Amino acid sequence: MIKLSTYFMAIAFVMLAATSTQAQCKMFTKKKCMNTLAEYTSNGQYNGAVMFEGEEATLMQTFYSGKNYKLVVCAHPAISDGTYFEINDYRGNPIYSSEDSGNPEFEFNVQSTQQLKIRIVVPDQNKEAQIKKNGCVSVLVGFQEN
Repeated sequence: MIKLSTYFMAIAFVMLAATSTQAQCKMFTKKKCMNTLAEYTSNGQYNGAVMFEGEEATLMQTFYSGKNYKLVVCAHPAISDGTYFEINDYRGNPIYSSEDSGNPEFEFNVQSTQQLKIRIVVPDQNKEAQIKKNGCVSVLVGFQEN
Protein backbone atom coordinates (compact mmCIF):
# COMPACT_ATOMS: atom_id res chain seq x y z
CA MET A 1 0.00 0.00 0.00
CA ILE A 2 2.87 2.39 0.80
CA LYS A 3 4.51 1.69 -2.58
CA LEU A 4 1.25 2.49 -4.37
CA SER A 5 0.79 5.82 -2.60
CA THR A 6 4.45 6.74 -3.23
CA TYR A 7 3.94 5.93 -6.91
CA PHE A 8 0.86 8.19 -7.12
CA MET A 9 2.67 11.00 -5.28
CA ALA A 10 5.55 10.77 -7.76
CA ILE A 11 3.16 10.97 -10.72
CA ALA A 12 1.34 13.93 -9.16
CA PHE A 13 4.67 15.72 -8.62
CA VAL A 14 5.71 15.21 -12.27
CA MET A 15 2.34 16.45 -13.52
CA LEU A 16 2.51 19.49 -11.24
CA ALA A 17 6.04 20.32 -12.41
CA ALA A 18 4.98 20.04 -16.07
CA THR A 19 1.99 22.33 -15.48
CA SER A 20 4.19 24.87 -13.69
CA THR A 21 6.71 24.85 -16.55
CA GLN A 22 3.95 25.41 -19.14
CA ALA A 23 2.59 28.30 -17.07
CA GLN A 24 6.05 29.88 -16.95
CA CYS A 25 6.38 29.42 -20.72
CA LYS A 26 3.01 31.13 -21.30
CA MET A 27 4.08 34.08 -19.13
CA PHE A 28 7.38 34.34 -21.03
CA THR A 29 5.44 34.40 -24.30
CA LYS A 30 3.00 37.01 -23.06
CA LYS A 31 5.68 39.32 -21.60
CA LYS A 32 8.56 38.94 -24.06
CA CYS A 33 7.13 37.77 -27.38
CA MET A 34 3.61 39.03 -28.12
CA ASN A 35 4.83 42.55 -28.96
CA THR A 36 6.81 41.14 -31.92
CA LEU A 37 3.58 40.70 -33.91
CA ALA A 38 3.16 44.52 -33.91
CA GLU A 39 0.43 45.43 -36.42
CA TYR A 40 -0.58 41.81 -37.02
CA THR A 41 -3.49 40.16 -35.22
CA SER A 42 -2.55 37.01 -33.30
CA ASN A 43 -4.27 33.84 -34.46
CA GLY A 44 -4.96 33.18 -30.76
CA GLN A 45 -3.20 29.83 -30.60
CA TYR A 46 -0.50 29.18 -28.03
CA ASN A 47 2.31 27.04 -29.41
CA GLY A 48 5.10 26.91 -26.88
CA ALA A 49 7.27 24.39 -25.11
CA VAL A 50 10.41 24.09 -23.05
CA MET A 51 13.16 22.81 -25.32
CA PHE A 52 16.69 21.61 -24.58
CA GLU A 53 19.80 22.02 -26.69
CA GLY A 54 19.88 19.37 -29.38
CA GLU A 55 16.08 19.10 -29.65
CA GLU A 56 13.73 19.90 -32.48
CA ALA A 57 9.95 20.19 -32.74
CA THR A 58 7.51 20.21 -35.64
CA LEU A 59 4.20 22.02 -35.86
CA MET A 60 1.54 21.84 -38.59
CA GLN A 61 -0.36 25.08 -39.13
CA THR A 62 -3.09 26.04 -41.61
CA PHE A 63 -2.64 29.30 -43.52
CA TYR A 64 -5.53 30.81 -45.48
CA SER A 65 -5.41 32.61 -48.82
CA GLY A 66 -6.23 36.32 -48.80
CA LYS A 67 -4.21 37.06 -45.66
CA ASN A 68 -0.72 38.34 -44.97
CA TYR A 69 1.10 36.41 -42.25
CA LYS A 70 3.92 37.04 -39.83
CA LEU A 71 5.51 34.02 -38.14
CA VAL A 72 7.81 34.62 -35.18
CA VAL A 73 9.85 32.05 -33.27
CA CYS A 74 10.63 33.53 -29.87
CA ALA A 75 13.21 31.68 -27.76
CA HIS A 76 14.48 32.27 -24.24
CA PRO A 77 17.92 33.96 -24.28
CA ALA A 78 19.57 30.86 -22.77
CA ILE A 79 18.96 28.95 -26.02
CA SER A 80 18.23 31.66 -28.59
CA ASP A 81 21.74 31.62 -30.12
CA GLY A 82 21.58 29.35 -33.13
CA THR A 83 17.88 28.50 -32.74
CA TYR A 84 16.24 28.52 -36.15
CA PHE A 85 13.09 27.43 -37.97
CA GLU A 86 12.17 26.03 -41.34
CA ILE A 87 8.87 26.16 -43.22
CA ASN A 88 7.95 23.42 -45.68
CA ASP A 89 4.81 22.74 -47.67
CA TYR A 90 2.83 19.54 -47.14
CA ARG A 91 5.03 17.72 -49.66
CA GLY A 92 8.18 18.68 -47.76
CA ASN A 93 9.33 21.29 -50.28
CA PRO A 94 11.27 24.06 -48.51
CA ILE A 95 9.69 27.51 -48.40
CA TYR A 96 11.90 29.35 -45.91
CA SER A 97 14.72 28.74 -43.45
CA SER A 98 16.06 31.19 -40.88
CA GLU A 99 19.20 29.09 -40.29
CA ASP A 100 21.58 31.36 -42.22
CA SER A 101 19.88 34.69 -41.56
CA GLY A 102 19.30 34.28 -37.83
CA ASN A 103 16.09 36.28 -38.29
CA PRO A 104 13.35 34.86 -36.01
CA GLU A 105 10.58 36.47 -38.11
CA PHE A 106 9.12 35.71 -41.53
CA GLU A 107 6.38 37.67 -43.34
CA PHE A 108 4.54 36.00 -46.21
CA ASN A 109 1.21 35.21 -47.87
CA VAL A 110 -0.10 32.08 -49.53
CA GLN A 111 -1.80 31.78 -52.93
CA SER A 112 -4.20 29.11 -51.70
CA THR A 113 -5.24 27.79 -48.30
CA GLN A 114 -2.77 25.14 -47.20
CA GLN A 115 -1.10 23.45 -44.27
CA LEU A 116 2.54 24.22 -43.73
CA LYS A 117 5.03 22.37 -41.56
CA ILE A 118 7.12 24.49 -39.19
CA ARG A 119 10.24 22.84 -37.80
CA ILE A 120 12.04 24.50 -34.87
CA VAL A 121 15.63 23.46 -34.12
CA VAL A 122 17.62 24.24 -30.97
CA PRO A 123 21.17 23.19 -31.87
CA ASP A 124 23.53 21.66 -29.35
CA GLN A 125 25.94 24.53 -28.67
CA ASN A 126 28.26 22.70 -26.28
CA LYS A 127 28.25 18.99 -27.01
CA GLU A 128 30.64 18.24 -24.15
CA ALA A 129 28.51 19.83 -21.43
CA GLN A 130 26.93 17.45 -18.93
CA ILE A 131 23.87 19.63 -18.46
CA LYS A 132 22.07 20.97 -21.53
CA LYS A 133 20.66 24.49 -21.50
CA ASN A 134 16.91 24.80 -21.89
CA GLY A 135 14.32 27.49 -22.29
CA CYS A 136 10.91 28.34 -23.59
CA VAL A 137 10.36 28.45 -27.35
CA SER A 138 7.13 29.93 -28.70
CA VAL A 139 5.79 30.06 -32.23
CA LEU A 140 3.56 33.06 -32.83
CA VAL A 141 1.42 33.52 -35.92
CA GLY A 142 -0.18 36.85 -36.77
CA PHE A 143 -2.30 37.82 -39.78
CA GLN A 144 -3.65 40.81 -41.68
CA GLU A 145 -6.37 40.92 -44.32
CA ASN A 146 -5.09 41.68 -47.84
